Amino acid sequence: MPAYKFARLRASLAAAALAGVLAAAPAQAAKLGPYFPIPNGFNLNGVARDSLLAIQSNWLKNGLDNLEKARKEADAALEKAKGGAQDQAAAAEQKVKDLDKLIEDTKAEIAIATNSDASLEVQRERKNKLLANVNQWINELDHMATEQMKIAIMSDGGAAMTAEKLNHQYSQAADDLQHAKRDNSVESWGKQ
Repeated sequence: MPAYKFARLRASLAAAALAGVLAAAPAQAAKLGPYFPIPNGFNLNGVARDSLLAIQSNWLKNGLDNLEKARKEADAALEKAKGGAQDQAAAAEQKVKDLDKLIEDTKAEIAIATNSDASLEVQRERKNKLLANVNQWINELDHMATEQMKIAIMSDGGAAMTAEKLNHQYSQAADDLQHAKRDNSVESWGKQ
């Protein structure tokens, strides 16, 4: 076999292997952003695990609603772009594909978050997704608290007082989430 054909074959096999690995990889946790803003409230009453699961469930469902609304808007933009420049139509088409992928990943994450199968493997995956989401909420709340502290330092009067109050609220919410994720109902979950 000539060297160039062997090189092409090797490259094709490597690409196929990489595609297989990527296809088998589980969907990542939903990321904070325009479709998944930080939850408005953190009702942590009762069993910590159940409270965190309820917050996550609402957050994921709200994110899915936001994605589906964006998908409808993207469809309308695609239809409008089809009559215009080809690069605009291609960009609009790519946005629709990206949103479809996000919707699919979100539905898969909701399925994991609501799976009540008692198997250890299922519950570990469920716990890992929950903790990934809780950790990103904590990080964002800490970031928001820091930003408010900066505003409080740079401002005076009512603006400073408002920023200090928001700093306290965000810091308290982050502390409460940190405490909840360390609760025994979460720590012992998914262990034999």
